[in-house]
Amino acid sequence: MMKKWIAVIAVSVILGIAIVFFLFNSADSEKRLNEAEASAKVIELYGGTANETAIEGNEIIVEFHTDEGIYEAIVDRESGQVAAIELIEKTGPSKTLTDKQAEEIALKEVQGETEEINYVKEQNEYEVKIIGETEASIVSLSAETGEINKISKEEIGQSAPDQSQAETPTEPERIITRDEAVMIAKETLEGEVQEVEFTETQDGGYYLVEIENEATEQEATIQIHAIRGDTLSVDWDD
Repeated sequence: MMKKWIAVIAVSVILGIAIVFFLFNSADSEKRLNEAEASAKVIELYGGTANETAIEGNEIIVEFHTDEGIYEAIVDRESGQVAAIELIEKTGPSKTLTDKQAEEIALKEVQGETEEINYVKEQNEYEVKIIGETEASIVSLSAETGEINKISKEEIGQSAPDQSQAETPTEPERIITRDEAVMIAKETLEGEVQEVEFTETQDGGYYLVEIENEATEQEATIQIHAIRGDTLSVDWDD
């Protein structure tokens, strides 16, 4: 009889532990974000439309697209915070101007003869090379609006410079200024700017803007494209 009661008590204890464990895990699971909640949070912050989501450990990967391109955001399931965001593919509008129209616009800005016309799909712009009497110019203009983005000039028919003379470094051409990069970065996190750095790259360079918000105890480093003004990535400092 005693063995029977011991067996009953043991089964009851095991069953009780199992119930407590199940309830604890259920409560913990309810607190963590699911894929639908993570998608909704990302779209609320950045706009656009969600493409797909995937759970990887304690993070949810949300792929979404806007008019500017396709992005990938990483959302922490515990805190619900967007830990990082990265531009995967730049889409943007397709060209509306023809080669001939781009050439006509460029020749209004620079005198000479057209040598070459190139369409750069990634930036959706034309590069028109024009040869003048004393210099060669490359006019970069928007293939959608015809707006002039940049004019680069190089002298021709001149003797090579003395190699003994050190070249004077020039400031890389940019479309957006440092202050404009800060304003764009503050759309992601409002706060005090700690540091702004510019790095030159082949496609125009980028700014790294470090912002700290003491009220929310948030700190992030936001990467802004120096020509297009796109937010390329956001790294949150825990």
